[in-house]
Amino acid sequence: MVIPRQAKTSPARKATEHSRGFRRLVKWRTGCEGRISYLKRGYGWDRTRLDSRHGAAIWCGHRVFTHNLVKIAALVR
Repeated sequence: MVIPRQAKTSPARKATEHSRGFRRLVKWRTGCEGRISYLKRGYGWDRTRLDSRHGAAIWCGHRVFTHNLVKIAALVR
């Protein structure tokens, strides 16, 4: 979630936001958020069925592994 700015942007901040590195990071973050949304809908990331933080990490890892296998299988066809 992004909090909207109230004040006018300084020239230094504008220069930072228009730099190549900043734009790459924004695009990377946008792509990550889309991928997480896709995993939540398609691979059961809404709830973990294992208790504890360790269990949640295992649950998450299995979902990522499953997603990667599906992507690899699609490339092999």
